[in-house]
Amino acid sequence: MLAEQVTALAGAGATALIGAMATDLWQGARGGAVRLFGRGGEERGSAMGAQLDEDAALVGRAAPDGAADEIRAELLPVWRRRLILLLEEHPEYEADLRALVDSVRDGLPDSRQVWTQHNTARDHGTLFAVQGGNLHYHQAGAGHVPPPENRNDQDGRGGQDGRNDHDDRNGRGGRGGTGGAR
Repeated sequence: MLAEQVTALAGAGATALIGAMATDLWQGARGGAVRLFGRGGEERGSAMGAQLDEDAALVGRAAPDGAADEIRAELLPVWRRRLILLLEEHPEYEADLRALVDSVRDGLPDSRQVWTQHNTARDHGTLFAVQGGNLHYHQAGAGHVPPPENRNDQDGRGGQDGRNDHDDRNGRGGRGGTGGAR
C-alpha cells in the first residue's frame, strides 16, 4: 500500500473512531479498534482500549459545554498517527480497518460525520479541491493578469528604500553612485 493510501485510510479510521466517541456507536467502534490493535498482542489491545476509554471520557465530559468538537479535533492527529504506525507494521490489517471505518461511518448521523481530505499537487500542478461546498474559479483573460506584488516595494516606486532600481540621479541605472537628495 502506498504511503498516501496508508495516510488516507488511517485518517478515515481516526475520523470514524473520534466521531463515534460519546455516541451510541462507541462500544462497537471501541471493540473493533481494540480487536485491531490486539492482533499485535493482547497487551497492546488492552493498552489501546484504555487510551480510547480515556479519550472518549474527555469527549463525553466536554459534550454539554460544546467543547467536544475541539477535543475531537485535537485527538484526530494522535489516532491517525497510531493507525499509520499500525498499518505500516501490519499492512495486512487494511481490510479490517476499512470494515471498521465503513461500519462506524454507516451508523453516524450526517452531522457527526467528520471528513478529512489530503490533497497534493506535484510538478508545477494545480489542484482544486472542495469538500461539502462550492468552488468558484475565475481565470483572468490573456493580458489581464496583474503584475506580481513586490514585497520589498514600500512606497510603490521601486526598490526597498523607495529608489527606482533602474534610474538614479546620476543616470547610471541600478543602485550606487553618490546620489543626491530626491
